[in-house]
Amino acid sequence: MPARSELTPALRERICELHSAVHWGYKRIHNRYPWISLSTIRYTIKKEHERRAGVTKPRSGRPKKLDATDKVRLLDAISNNPRITHEDLLTEVSHKVKIDSIRRLLNAENLRKWRCSWRPYLTEEAALKRLRWAFRYRHFTPEDWARVFWSDECTVERGIGVRREWTFVRPRDQPKEGQCQGLPHRGKQVKQMFWAAFSGAMRRTGLIPLFGNPDAERTGITGFVIEELYRRILPTLVSNEGAIFQHDNAPTHTAYVVRDALREMNIEVMEWPPYSPDLNPIENLWALLKAKIYELRPDLIHMRNNDTTKEILVATAQQAWDELDLDHLKHLSETMPNRVEAIIESQGWYTPY
Repeated sequence: MPARSELTPALRERICELHSAVHWGYKRIHNRYPWISLSTIRYTIKKEHERRAGVTKPRSGRPKKLDATDKVRLLDAISNNPRITHEDLLTEVSHKVKIDSIRRLLNAENLRKWRCSWRPYLTEEAALKRLRWAFRYRHFTPEDWARVFWSDECTVERGIGVRREWTFVRPRDQPKEGQCQGLPHRGKQVKQMFWAAFSGAMRRTGLIPLFGNPDAERTGITGFVIEELYRRILPTLVSNEGAIFQHDNAPTHTAYVVRDALREMNIEVMEWPPYSPDLNPIENLWALLKAKIYELRPDLIHMRNNDTTKEILVATAQQAWDELDLDHLKHLSETMPNRVEAIIESQGWYTPY
């Protein structure tokens, strides 16, 4: 049970004044301040003569090893280096206490360590390009962003993207209550790469499986595969006047055959800065897609690795994509002004997205 906070000196004096000057009894004072227990009121009045201006005497017991100066030193060290370790914090206070005392002090200050987020590695050159991009498109309104078709590839692998479930049963009781969440199989799993695109005008393609080029050295996805896909999909998709097509700087997108095809189809392509998945809202859709797959087919996690499972995975992924709420498309497109401002605020470096 957490410790209750002490009464303020002003409230202590008020309680004692009601008792001594106005001659109120304990119960009447309790009725006036019902959140203060009757025993606390009695104790407060009983100890009135031991206080000065409502302030209690120092508590008995061993004095704290860390004083106010040590606390300031610790907080300054964390402010200067948020990644500082607990061991280094001990050094800041000359090892006066154990590491548990440091943790308790930080908990009292509502300070805790968080795992650093993964982000693509940025150089100064890349950050500058991201900043230039943000200034170039800063004037775009939500209506302008709705004209952009966001595209990307995504690999769906069995077991990847399963969301952690939550239960009211404590961890130690979960095994006997059958509330544990099973881990997906480890190692190489069946998977499939897909391509899709959407716009804030609530238009989207289907989820299109991509297959490698058998004539390529590694039979993987090449620029010729992307060129064939674009020639088949984009003329119909990006047919509205003023529509803008976006894709990233992957080698398969910057290949000459792809650039020539886009030029021949007279499609306006958005300039895209390097290492910027945080700017592409379709990345958020991929996370929703993978979670939706296991809502539709939770048994996929435990299936065998074979062609039948892969067929089920592909079909379920396409169904999950089709069932994603169209409002997500509009909402994600509307986040673009905030993403642009986040880039400018961070001077081209990392953003919360």
